[in-house]
Amino acid sequence: MLFTLLALSALLLVLAYRFYGAFLERHCGIDPDRETPACEINDGVDYVPTRASVLFGHHFSSIAGAGPIVGPIIAAAAFGWLPTWFWIILGSIFVGGVHDFGSTLMSLRYRGRSITSTCRELVGETTGKLFLLFVVLALIYVIVVFLDLTVTGFINQPPVATASGWFIVVALLFGLTARRTGISYKIVVPVFVVLTYLGLVVGVQFPAPEMSKVFWTAAVLIYCYCAAILPVGVLMQPRDFLSATFLYAIMLLGVLGVFLYDGGFDLPVVTSFQPSELNYLVPFLFITVACGACSGFHSIVSSGTTSKQIRTESDVKKIAYGAMLVEGLLAVFALACIGVVGGIGEGGPVATFASGTAVFFGTLGIPESVGLTFATLAVSTFLLTTLDTCTRLTRFLLEEFFEWRSQSSRYIGTLLVLVLPALAAFTTFTAPDGTVMPAWQAVWPLFGSTNQLLAALALITLVVFLKHRGIAFGFALIPAAVMVGMPMTALVLMVGQYGLFSLLGSVSCVMFVLGLYVTVMSMRFVLQPR
Repeated sequence: MLFTLLALSALLLVLAYRFYGAFLERHCGIDPDRETPACEINDGVDYVPTRASVLFGHHFSSIAGAGPIVGPIIAAAAFGWLPTWFWIILGSIFVGGVHDFGSTLMSLRYRGRSITSTCRELVGETTGKLFLLFVVLALIYVIVVFLDLTVTGFINQPPVATASGWFIVVALLFGLTARRTGISYKIVVPVFVVLTYLGLVVGVQFPAPEMSKVFWTAAVLIYCYCAAILPVGVLMQPRDFLSATFLYAIMLLGVLGVFLYDGGFDLPVVTSFQPSELNYLVPFLFITVACGACSGFHSIVSSGTTSKQIRTESDVKKIAYGAMLVEGLLAVFALACIGVVGGIGEGGPVATFASGTAVFFGTLGIPESVGLTFATLAVSTFLLTTLDTCTRLTRFLLEEFFEWRSQSSRYIGTLLVLVLPALAAFTTFTAPDGTVMPAWQAVWPLFGSTNQLLAALALITLVVFLKHRGIAFGFALIPAAVMVGMPMTALVLMVGQYGLFSLLGSVSCVMFVLGLYVTVMSMRFVLQPR
């Protein structure tokens, strides 16, 4: 059962890459001879032409993280594995894949600028600026969330702190070796991959000393600042490339383990809609899975760091569309993990994924404790990847908004980006029942809808982009309609559940109005005669 499901998923995704990916290239007019922003500008800092294999690792690490693991596991537990699987496959091929491909292509055609800049150019200044403000707030929220999660992880799991520090040093050495020596990648990559994996052993053997939350918060913020201002080829790019190998290893060994696994799959095919909890299959399945099928965050990465490093337009399919399909396969593997565990256990989705991975590793003769530690530490390292990527992306958006790109924007802009997360790190919120929690947790239920609304706005911008160039846009309009409907419906339900004058209800209402305005203004352009 499990092997059939995974093999069928892999086959469908490979066929999609071969045929639908070719359709996207042909239909959207990919031109391998067209000069890309990375080659045209090539400032050695943000715009750096990069080989596709290295850039794929950077892009995949940036868009993946724990997203394709946590979302599918929660969705499968709530709604059953079959609807979750259907949405992962269909979403990654026809929605998320188109979203990522289109976001990257639009940015290439607009000198590596963000999706919001494309919106400003095509739809209007006001609409584009509102879209940009929406994205900046969403990214700062992500930084706040992952800052808290990273610091908490370092405090609760000292081996993760040591391993993360080790990875940073190895990435710096890898970047230096790749840039300054003529040694072949065939030699350099295996050596540094082994050194990276050695960090897991070092972390376990030499856990970090017990330190306060203030110390770890300051340390992580300093890291984010340095990673965001350094040339992308010095730290971020090599670190993401090496980090991606963790997920490659988990998927490779996991698939082999699934093939040898002869146990059961303890997960309901379909559950009820659970209307008493306002947890309807539609729209919340499409909100929950997120990165495993489609995620608005991808559009910011695609039009942020990735588009500034693509050497030729022929790499768009390999990097943007290909990475989304690989992420879909990872999401299916996450379904297999929760299935063999029998539901979300103690420790939440990440612990469930680690436990399932350990079961599959065990069929290969790998001790369960080793598999559990490897999967847990591997997923934890991606928190830092998300943090440094978000910091750099937010700085790009500030530069675009103020049309301020210089050495000072690089240093001062990054500092401004991190001020609010630094303040929010120690801000708490008291719920009506007296529960005290970090401020970001108070609005966490809103994040899924916000993220998917961002995906909807990116797809709508793609429709406008295609209309502007006289290209038939039906293949993008249908995914855009789906992604507009789901988060907008979810926001309305949240207003009804929490009340208009509550924190969540009022913010949901504002997001709904903002999304509706950008959607209407964009569709006005689409509906106009050419």
